[in-house]
Amino acid sequence: MIKNVVLDIGGVLVNYHTLDYYTRKGYTGEEAARLKAVTMDSGYWEQNDIGLMPYDWVLGKMKALDPALSSDIEKTLKTQHGIVSHRKESKGWIEEIRRKGYRVLVLSNFSRPALRDCPEAMDFLGENLGGSGKVGDYGVIAEGILSCEVHAVKPYPSVYAYLLTRYGLIPEETVFVDDTQKNLDGAQKYGIHTILFQSREQVLEELSSLSSAVNEKID
Repeated sequence: MIKNVVLDIGGVLVNYHTLDYYTRKGYTGEEAARLKAVTMDSGYWEQNDIGLMPYDWVLGKMKALDPALSSDIEKTLKTQHGIVSHRKESKGWIEEIRRKGYRVLVLSNFSRPALRDCPEAMDFLGENLGGSGKVGDYGVIAEGILSCEVHAVKPYPSVYAYLLTRYGLIPEETVFVDDTQKNLDGAQKYGIHTILFQSREQVLEELSSLSSAVNEKID
């Protein structure tokens, strides 16, 4: 029986901005691509999500990749306001999943600067996890793992182990929803069921089908 639904955040519960994060700040296509290449596409961006190194160290390493962009990197990433944006449908969707009888958690690669600078986007995430939602309120999730808190990122095995162990989840009773296939592949290695996010409606349909299939096997 499927009992737990674990949701990614970026691209699932919020809009996650990459190239358009820079174009929204007034950079041309070529300038935005250069900035994205030395920040979000660099290996240092993962360090941002892991959260072990000071953020100024991360910024310094990115600046060293393209010194000509140093001031632009500082200006655009010293704070990360706008790197994720609100999806007004998310809280209602979370409640719809709950009404179907599932426990809802999150598992996300997420940085402290993004949590700090985007509170308006994080109203579905409980204050205990660093979000702006009041625990117990409609559509607020109070259980889950953020990479910056456990210093481990998807798709590496340790982050799934943290999730299962901390919350006492049984893999065969758990579904993980993410918009990136490699993250789902990591979860599948633990025996966790997975759904590749395309739309809220598609996830609900696949969740229903998966639950039925799992229940038939048990019977």
